[in-house]
Amino acid sequence: MTEFELQIMSDKPVRVLFTGGGSGGPTIPLLALAEEISQQRADSHFLFLGSKNGPERKMVEQTQIPFVPIPSGKLRRYWSWHNFIDPLFILGGGIMGLVLLLIFRPQVVVSAGSFVSVPVAYAAWILRIPHVILQMDVRPGLANRLMAPVSKALVAYFEQTANQFPSISLKRSIGPVVRQEIFSANAKLANERFGLHPEIPLILITGGGQGAVGLNHAVLPLLKHLLNNFQVVHLTGSGTANNFEQETAAFSHPHYHALEIVHEGMGDLLAKSEIVLTRAGMGILGELAVLQKDTVLIPLPGTHQEDNSLLIKEKNAAESVTQHVLATEGIKWWNNFFENRVPGEMGKNLHKLLPDGGTKDFAKLIIELSGKG
Repeated sequence: MTEFELQIMSDKPVRVLFTGGGSGGPTIPLLALAEEISQQRADSHFLFLGSKNGPERKMVEQTQIPFVPIPSGKLRRYWSWHNFIDPLFILGGGIMGLVLLLIFRPQVVVSAGSFVSVPVAYAAWILRIPHVILQMDVRPGLANRLMAPVSKALVAYFEQTANQFPSISLKRSIGPVVRQEIFSANAKLANERFGLHPEIPLILITGGGQGAVGLNHAVLPLLKHLLNNFQVVHLTGSGTANNFEQETAAFSHPHYHALEIVHEGMGDLLAKSEIVLTRAGMGILGELAVLQKDTVLIPLPGTHQEDNSLLIKEKNAAESVTQHVLATEGIKWWNNFFENRVPGEMGKNLHKLLPDGGTKDFAKLIIELSGKG
């Protein structure tokens, strides 16, 4: 290749296509990655392909990244009449993904799970566009395992997880991929934005987009007890707040704040929190690791979150309790946890387990694979 041709290539912008969604867990790291790539290469261009009705659409549309919904199906390992229809949606997603790849012409495609990504990954393979998987959870999901045979690289949070993808030769173990908002989080701004008392320690309760309802019911008997020593911000989940307000109408407390969802200032709210009660998705756990927050994990029953929770608890990087125990004997459990807790210890261990630098490392890899590194 001549020097002139190399110069032309270096002048071309970095073009990355993202796929994923189904929840905020895989979406937020992809948006954080786009943010970091833009900082390293100002001439970057992005496109995000996701599901039509998933929460990722609203999250992406709040950024400057174009979002295009594509048909998506799901491979179920149980009987459902949807199993007869979903292959058509998967095929439609593949055809539409192929067309959009030809139009957008990315140098790299990045996926973070969800079935909407699978046909796009195979379309990228047909066009010889390198596909990269972000595997955050300890247990690989089915979607990522289906994409592995056509993927160029794997980025994982845990080395033992990366070893479960023998077909991928290029593997990187990195720290969590988090938004810049987390690194610049300010607890004082949370006081102003959410009307919090500056001197009373805060507990944040958040169940995410899919797991909020069960968690809300589990923590309900515990709320009054928590308010003896803390103020509480409770993110009840989009669309669930009105029903939950009916159940909490029996008590009113000046230091209890129930919100459906936080669009701005989430980093500040996390920075303000002394303890966070949350599901065990790796998206928010990465952010909590950066901020070194003491965390109580309530994994969504019967999911990969239980594996995440088990590993992190084994490292004394968070406490873990089942949703059932929290609902049936939550006050007894809390008293024992609160009495034996060493403030700040779990947060430091979580930061050791999930160290900083993952966002920059991931962005550097994507730029290298684009041929612009």
